[in-house]
Amino acid sequence: MNEKIGKLSAHWVWLFALAAVVVGVGAAYATAGLGSKVSSAVYFGVFLTSGFAATALTKAKALLSLSAFLLASLLSAASYYVVTMQAVAETTSALGAAEAGGALGAAIGIFVAVITFFVSAAGGVGGALAGLRARKQLAAA
Repeated sequence: MNEKIGKLSAHWVWLFALAAVVVGVGAAYATAGLGSKVSSAVYFGVFLTSGFAATALTKAKALLSLSAFLLASLLSAASYYVVTMQAVAETTSALGAAEAGGALGAAIGIFVAVITFFVSAAGGVGGALAGLRARKQLAAA
């Protein structure tokens, strides 16, 4: 495994970050029936693992890895905002309160987006920093 550490181009970190968003959303959907705590933990784990792998397996500097995973966190938060806002707006419209649906959907969407951003950012940044430390330790060995 040591021969694979730090060998990929630094630009691969962007693919790892995008994959974290896609796999995280899929994993959250797959674990939705297990409760919100389990889904959040799995989402955090996906970002943590991706952040670690992105930094440990590429030549990326810390700033590039952190930037990639913060932008991926923004992307995931924006996607959850849109999904939540639309779901609430459709629900209130079906109940006959279409006027209130937009404002309520936006408020709940922002709440969900902020939580999603913090969970994914903590996982991605934590994984990236751990990957950087692991890459440096393995290079010194």
